[in-house]
Amino acid sequence: MGKSKSKKSKKRPCLNLITIFFFCVMFYMLYTIYGQTQYLASINSEKEQILIQKEVLEQDLASLEENLEKINNPELFLEMVERIARDEYKMVKPYETIYIDKNKTTNKFITGIGSGP
Repeated sequence: MGKSKSKKSKKRPCLNLITIFFFCVMFYMLYTIYGQTQYLASINSEKEQILIQKEVLEQDLASLEENLEKINNPELFLEMVERIARDEYKMVKPYETIYIDKNKTTNKFITGIGSGP
């Protein structure tokens, strides 16, 4: 019976080594899974940003295609040129009279015109 006790005590260190190995493998697996989830989260974040950029670019493309259609159509092109000339360069047609509401303008030179001394 004394020999059977010594055999049991010899098996214990073997179980401890297997247990330590098991915990090491489990720790490595958990560490790997955590790293992969973090990496996947960063990839999903980048994907969302790229999708937002794609939507903005698609809107710009639609706007540019609309402008191209206007440029290819002579009537729409002339209307677009006239609008740009009037809005950005403050141009007027010959014999056209311009009326400016002094109360609605923010130009300091125009608001001072016509006021008394």
